[in-house]
Amino acid sequence: MAHQDSQDHDAEIIALLMREYESLRAEITQRVASRMQILGFPGVIAALVVGTGGVSLHRPSVYVAVATLLLGVLWLRDCNQGIQRIGKHLRDVEEEVNRLATRAYGNSALSWETKRHVGRQHERPVWRFLGRLGGWTGHH
Repeated sequence: MAHQDSQDHDAEIIALLMREYESLRAEITQRVASRMQILGFPGVIAALVVGTGGVSLHRPSVYVAVATLLLGVLWLRDCNQGIQRIGKHLRDVEEEVNRLATRAYGNSALSWETKRHVGRQHERPVWRFLGRLGGWTGHH
């Protein structure tokens, strides 16, 4: 009876963690979809600024365009880092769900974020460096 109560408790905790996991996965999906759309705005603004002012290093329009693009790239990096923070938390949730699932049912249940993280750690050094620079991969 005590074993069944423990298993029921584990199942309830797993269900709660899975709701959090699903919510965070949905947030990552939404962030990935929106980041490229929003990044397009600085590109359009920069093109309009350069187009209306002409291309010349003596005109401020070129510098405004470059600054606009730079801000867009920084925003993209920040967005990517946010996704990485969510991914780190998802790995923690996976670990807890797997611990509880193994205890209750004898095997683990989740692996995507952890496997993807391990795969990123084994990429070539130049890709890891570029990934960190762009915020696509983190240190953790």
